[in-house]
Amino acid sequence: MKTRLIIFVSLLSAIILSACGTQATPVYVEEGADRDAILDKTDAIVKDLITGIENKNYDTFSSHFSDVMLNSIKTADMDKIYTIFDPLGKSESVELVNVQDIGDYYAVRYKVTYDKKVVIYRIVVDKTDPGVQNGLWFE
Repeated sequence: MKTRLIIFVSLLSAIILSACGTQATPVYVEEGADRDAILDKTDAIVKDLITGIENKNYDTFSSHFSDVMLNSIKTADMDKIYTIFDPLGKSESVELVNVQDIGDYYAVRYKVTYDKKVVIYRIVVDKTDPGVQNGLWFE
C-alpha cells in the first residue's frame, strides 16, 4: 500500500511537471530577497501540509493546492497518505534543504524530521504565484 501511494504521488507530480520543461542541471536560487519572498509562501505551505497530515484534515493539507492538484488528490486519497505517515509520529523539525529554479516553477525542498524517520517534502510552485502549490513529492 505504501508503495502504491509513493508511485501515485510520484506519477502525479511527474505529470504536473512534464509541462514545466525542467532543466537537466539544477539551478539553485541564491540567498537574498527573491528567495526570501519564495520562502515566505512555501514555509506556510509546508506547515499546512504537515499539520493537515498530522490532524487528518484534508482542508488544511490542500489549502494551497492549484486546481490541478485539487482535482488530482481527493479526500479519498488521503487515507493512503495518513496510513504512511501515522507510524512516523509527530514532526519534530522542519529545515529548508534548497530552492531550485525549474523554468516557470520553483521546487522547494524541506527536510521534515519525525520521531521515526526523515522525509523530504518537495513542493513545486509557479513563479508568478509561489503561494499556489502545483506539485508535491515525498522523498
